Amino acid sequence: MPNTHVRVVGSGYTVLSYNNKPIAFCEGWEDSGQRAFSDAGQPFQFIQPIGYSHPIEIATSRVLAGGTLMLTIRELWNQPVWWQLAGLAGTWSIVDIFAALAANPNYVTASLIIKPPGTAHQPGSWRGKLYQNVVVVDINDGDTVTVGALAVTKGITAAYTHYIPLNSNQYSPLTGQ
Repeated sequence: MPNTHVRVVGSGYTVLSYNNKPIAFCEGWEDSGQRAFSDAGQPFQFIQPIGYSHPIEIATSRVLAGGTLMLTIRELWNQPVWWQLAGLAGTWSIVDIFAALAANPNYVTASLIIKPPGTAHQPGSWRGKLYQNVVVVDINDGDTVTVGALAVTKGITAAYTHYIPLNSNQYSPLTGQ
């Protein structure tokens, strides 16, 4: 079967790691991306002098807002889902998580790597993002249980300040090559 042109997500072609370790039992995630930032609400403004019937230009923001990663992880019998994130084992609340992150002298990173099938060692074959200054900002420590449910998933939200684009044609801070 020939390789596809369309990105296939499953089977390890797209991998998310937190603090340099893959997230066990991670079922999915959503990266909000980074939009332009402005205190005015929208990151652009129409410039329309008095007497003009239409704007004469559009002013735009030149800075990015932070982004978020919303993770969905399967809960295990003997530990909360956030224990699947490296460095958070033994924490029991969001305040404990904040304390654990504050005790770490280094900021946490997360990485997204996308590798097409059969191209692991080909130059230019993979790409990704290295998320910087990642902070877990919300955890779902509640419960929803129904008679027909088979497994429990819970959400975790982490914020990041920015990301560094990665590709296999450049030095990778993940592999040191």
